[in-house]
Amino acid sequence: MKKTVKIIAVVLAVLLVVGSAAVYCAAALIYNSNFDERITTTGRKNYDIEDFPSITRERHTFESDKKQTLVGYLYKSADESIEQRGVIVFAHGFGAGGQRGYMDIFEFAANNGYYVFAYDATANDESEGDAVGGLPQGYIDLDHAISYAQTVDEIKDLPFVLMGYSWGALSVTNVLNYHPEVKAVAALAGCNRSMDLIEYEGCKMAGEKAKLLIPFAALHEFFKYGKYAFSSSLKGFANSDCGIMIVHGDVDMTVPIRYGYDLYYEKYGTDERFEFVKYDDRGHDIMVKSNGKLDEELMSRIIAFFDGNI
Repeated sequence: MKKTVKIIAVVLAVLLVVGSAAVYCAAALIYNSNFDERITTTGRKNYDIEDFPSITRERHTFESDKKQTLVGYLYKSADESIEQRGVIVFAHGFGAGGQRGYMDIFEFAANNGYYVFAYDATANDESEGDAVGGLPQGYIDLDHAISYAQTVDEIKDLPFVLMGYSWGALSVTNVLNYHPEVKAVAALAGCNRSMDLIEYEGCKMAGEKAKLLIPFAALHEFFKYGKYAFSSSLKGFANSDCGIMIVHGDVDMTVPIRYGYDLYYEKYGTDERFEFVKYDDRGHDIMVKSNGKLDEELMSRIIAFFDGNI
């Protein structure tokens, strides 16, 4: 009888291991399929520097975690009489590199007293890399971008602040785990953890049962990214005393507000170093007004927030 029980236990253990391995492989396959691509900027906001004669830019290159070369540009006002008060390191969203979709933002910031250092993340536009790989690659690239920008002679002695949109917002809040020295962060339409978006997209496609794969997807992400897989925005906030501005649209269906703004507001809604900006009528394209133009009022608010923290 004891021998039979032992055999059954061994068989069940083997089945559990095999089953878990199969589920892990399925989760890893789904995870990789979402990020196994290079991205080239296309679409209506495909700007060129020639469209913005009031600013200039200088090309820079630096290495990220796997020695892949990333390309960044340092933007500044063409008007030399404008005082340069600080440096904004800008992190772009998923699906568009760091330059062509955001030059209107860079122009506004540069003509209001800030250098902007913007870069293409791994496997985006001008930067090297066969595939993006996963959302934590954004934190990694930003980590390296900040470290590099802090060595550039023209800007290294100025205060640094961060601004990010969508994937970039996730990156600028998570990177506080590694760069607590930055003075302020503006996070636009972001969320707390990479797994939040994996879970959200999975449930949209397969329903609540997709949540069963999340622990295996998280394990796969850890195997790919190590310590970066354990970071979160909330951990970053606790690791830094910098100013934090959170901006989100209440009808955002790409990154729902409950994964970022609502979560942060619950914990930090009365904290003086936080500023929360919610738009009841906006979706994911949070920086654009209904006429399709950059919301300069919001940009002015962001610049004023940075000014108050540097």
